[in-house]
Amino acid sequence: MKKFVVLAIIIICLSSVFGQDKNYARYIIDTLSSSGMHGRGYVNNGDKIAAEFIKNEFINSNLKNFADDYFQEFSIPINTFPDTINVYVDGKSLIPGEDFVIFSSSPGISRTFELFWLLLDSAGVLQPVGDFGMIDITDKVIVTDMNQKEFKDDGNFNSRGIIFLKEDNVWWHVSDGKEVLDYFKLQIISDKILISSKTITIKVNSTYFTDYHTQNVIGFVEGKVEPDSFLVFTAHYDHLGQMGAETFFPGANDNASGTAMLLNLARYYSLSENKPDYSIAFMAFSAEEVGLLGSEFYAANPLFTLEKIKFLVNLDMVGSGSQGIKVVNGSVFKDKFNSLVKLNTEHEYIRKVEERGEAANSDHYPFYAREVPCFFIYTLGDECNEYHNIYDVSDNVPLTEYNDFFKLLLDFVNTF
Repeated sequence: MKKFVVLAIIIICLSSVFGQDKNYARYIIDTLSSSGMHGRGYVNNGDKIAAEFIKNEFINSNLKNFADDYFQEFSIPINTFPDTINVYVDGKSLIPGEDFVIFSSSPGISRTFELFWLLLDSAGVLQPVGDFGMIDITDKVIVTDMNQKEFKDDGNFNSRGIIFLKEDNVWWHVSDGKEVLDYFKLQIISDKILISSKTITIKVNSTYFTDYHTQNVIGFVEGKVEPDSFLVFTAHYDHLGQMGAETFFPGANDNASGTAMLLNLARYYSLSENKPDYSIAFMAFSAEEVGLLGSEFYAANPLFTLEKIKFLVNLDMVGSGSQGIKVVNGSVFKDKFNSLVKLNTEHEYIRKVEERGEAANSDHYPFYAREVPCFFIYTLGDECNEYHNIYDVSDNVPLTEYNDFFKLLLDFVNTF
């Protein structure tokens, strides 16, 4: 009877530990996606506020640093919109982030323009709408339903701007903000700008930085057996920031969730009873959304030689999990992938561990390009599908399989 009582107490204690992991993750996600972080971008020092928060969490977990500080500073080119953005269609005001977004490559401008409609026909060919014979559009704005990824910029016909129609949520990105064009681009929800609409008025100020100073946040737990060899966990803490004075993009799943997992792992391994055999470095990168700039800077300027990395796991968008996880580079590092699959099968943690090939889509890639063995892992599930919009808030991140994914990662570390 006593054995059963002891076993029950152990189970309750373990459940409490992992429950606290999830509670801690929720605290991190709530904090990083709050309005006070300004979207963790480059307006109102959002990136710096977030970096200080992460640094303090590293300190609370007694992580060591490689230099005098946990920060690795670098600079990036970035265009920003610090002031109120006003857009009117035929005099009717649109709501930033909800009705429209402005591309980060857009210049400051304050004018009213005539609209020129250029829509796809049944054969998928762009055709002008209306009487189009020899129309000069050099001082007009194109409206098109073509996918923005397929619309070539050299096809803007020297117009002053391009409007891409969106049926659903508009989504923003800042990777094009490394330079400023001489014309603007917008996404607008299609029912906010009708084919009968005649004009658009746009009032926006932009501030371009050739060398905005930002920082990675890096700490480590020293290994007890081979302290000079490293396992590495990475996650980008930056997001899109603010688009104007009033609109910010919370980035709860992308990537406060991955940062929460990173900090949770750091806290776990900092405990004396969990001290790993190998050293484990924890790297929170800035400027991922600008084009993997933080991880690229680190990989080019490592704080210890990359050859000392036994394996690297990058965590990005891990807020769901009902359909399992996807492992980028799973088909490349097949033995390690099979090890993950075996561990998951043995313990029945999550629904499936799905393989994917190489992809330059997150912060693992600058390391992979330098022959560092690595995975990029993200969770799968329709319960968490907001992306690069104002609706990626903490309440929309259910952390469905957070605890089980956490335990799978712990088991994976133990295979080294």
